[in-house]
This record gives sequence, structure tokens and C-alpha cells, in this order.
Amino acid sequence: MKERFFRVSFLLAMGLVRAQAQLPVGGIHYPAGLDGIRGASLPAPGIYFRDDNLFYYGTSGTLPDLKSFVYLQAPQVTWMTGCKIFGADYGMDAMIPIIDNDTTWNEVIEFPSGVKATVSMGGSHFGLGDIKIEPLLLSWRLKHFDVSAAYALWVPSGDYSDSSPLNLGDGLWTHMLTLGSVWYPDADKSWAVSVLNHYEFNCQVPGVQNITLAGGGVEGIPENIACSTYTLEWGISKTMCHVLDAGLAGYFQQQFTEQTAATTVFNNPKVAGVGPEIQAQFPNLGLTISARYAYEFVAVNRPRGHNVDLMLAMGF
Repeated sequence: MKERFFRVSFLLAMGLVRAQAQLPVGGIHYPAGLDGIRGASLPAPGIYFRDDNLFYYGTSGTLPDLKSFVYLQAPQVTWMTGCKIFGADYGMDAMIPIIDNDTTWNEVIEFPSGVKATVSMGGSHFGLGDIKIEPLLLSWRLKHFDVSAAYALWVPSGDYSDSSPLNLGDGLWTHMLTLGSVWYPDADKSWAVSVLNHYEFNCQVPGVQNITLAGGGVEGIPENIACSTYTLEWGISKTMCHVLDAGLAGYFQQQFTEQTAATTVFNNPKVAGVGPEIQAQFPNLGLTISARYAYEFVAVNRPRGHNVDLMLAMGF
């Protein structure tokens, strides 16, 4: 308990945050729910620091009495260069996640004598997650719309073992394409409707496992075959008192391709969540903060839970 207290205290000392974590679901990198209201709108030219954080608690019946507590801090630096490509502002960013993943479940062991015992499995894992490098950010600003597009690469920098179901990374190089838009239906842009789409696909196989063929031969098959994931994030918000935005944000995420690793517990996972968000902007300080709660009302083949998000972002 003391060790966990110092871990969380150290991370919180680095700033306020908002995020969704890399859960113990193999083959998925993008944290669904990372962006909420106005999430598809990129900032104006400049350099920005953003710190994201999440406390997530979820449970699942896939493994007996599975409980997952994930703490994520994801500091990110964005540079919107002021250069134009296809009429859009061009930028880039990088995110370095730090994760504390505490996931446990029970297993029943039967001894030769016939006696059964329930054993607690899993544990806590703390360290660097998979780094995101996004060399291409494009932002178009129209009269009633903000449009954004991006390409990102997830680097397998997080601790991964194909013999363990409790990892900080996925052990996979992953490409991600992003396309989104924010619609401002009124002239004052006080109302905003945001939709953000992500499509990610893995391109590396961490290892192989041998299977015995019917004729007696042995053939290796991938332990983690390349799998694709679609993520939809949305938000509806209203500006009040010129500096305060309040609204509703949600997300949907689904993986489409099964994995074959022995440690893969959650195949073809699907999740959807929704909750309120409030965001405050302080233009004189170049500061934005927000708070959001999301409840996952649908979860298939993965933990279902709650998360509380805080975010701090500053422009320079």
C-alpha cells in the first residue's frame, strides 16, 4: 500500500490530467475516450504541453473475480508549426505514457488428493507504456467546421512478455489513422458537435507457437496475428460565460481480428462509454483544464468499469 501511495504521489506531482488507459486487452493501443468534447479540433499554431491522467476501475467475468485498476499518466507535446499542407495547418506530437496496472483474478487449483483451493493471480506492474509518435497532424478551420486528420505510430517500448497476461505494452508496432470534425451550428460557435474516428492496425508478430498437424508435422502460427481496431469518440457541448464548456462525451471501440496467443484473454473486445464533461479555458494564461466521468454501459470480452479524468493543457 505504501509503495502504491508513493507511485501515485510521484505521478500526480507531475500535473493534472485526463485520459483513458491501455487496459489489459492485447492488440489495442489507442485509449478509447482520450478526447471528449471538441476532441476533433486541433489548436492554433504554437507549442503545447498537455498532461493526461486516468484512474480506471473495471471488472470482468471472463476470468473469475477479475478486477483491474489502471492508473495512466500520458504527457504529450504538440507543435503546430504554422506551415500549410493542402491548405491545412501542419503539426506533430509525441506522447510518453506511464502506467500502473494492477490486475488480479482467481483461479481454482485441484490437487491430486481432490482438494480444491482458490488462488489469487495477477498483480501490479508499473513502468513505461508504448510511446506514440505522431509526425503528421493536419487542421482545417472553416466557417462552421474544424476538420482534422493525422497519422501516428505506436512504438513497442512498454514491457511485454508473451508468457504473461499482465503487460504495460502490446509488443506490437501499430499504425493509426485519424479523421474527425467539429460542427458549430450557430454563428457564435457556442454549440459544438465533435466526431473523431481512429483506425489502427498492427504490423508485427511478437512470436510463434507450434501446432501439431494431422500428419504429424509441426507448423508455427503467429502468437499475435495482426489485428485492426476501430475507435469512435464523440462529444456535444455548450459554451457558457465565454470560458466554460459543458457537455456529454462518449466512445465506442471494437477490435475485429482474433489473436491466437496463449496469454490472450480478451479476443474481439468491444466497449462503449458515456458521461459528462466540463472544461474551462483561461486565455490570458494559455491554460485549459477539464474533468470528465465516463461509465462503460457496454463491454464484451474485456473489463467493464468507470473512469474519472482530469486534464491540464498549456500553450507557449
